[in-house]
Amino acid sequence: MSVSGIQGHPLEVTVVGCTRLKDTEWISRQDPYVCVEYASNKFRTRTCTDGGKNPTFQEKFVFTLIEGLREMTVAVWNSNTLTFDDFIGSGKIQLQKVLSQGFDDATWPLQSKTGR
Repeated sequence: MSVSGIQGHPLEVTVVGCTRLKDTEWISRQDPYVCVEYASNKFRTRTCTDGGKNPTFQEKFVFTLIEGLREMTVAVWNSNTLTFDDFIGSGKIQLQKVLSQGFDDATWPLQSKTGR
């Protein structure tokens, strides 16, 4: 796919999993899920119950590309039943490689609220 003229083309994103997540639980294993956002489109994976620090998802989402918008946001949360969900980390994914080569199977780091 050429980098120009991307408007309206589909972008398939697969959330494979996470490795070495920060653990937000004291007693039990955390239950992570991932939110992916591109423009005003947002998708959320299922919650990986007892996924701990290395959950797997293997979930696909399809976004419609927008000319000039070349990054998406990813956030990982720990699902809680009785309290608010815990923020684990977030990051920005640059789309240059996928737009020029047709795919990008890299991993991306997350940052916590404190920037770590």
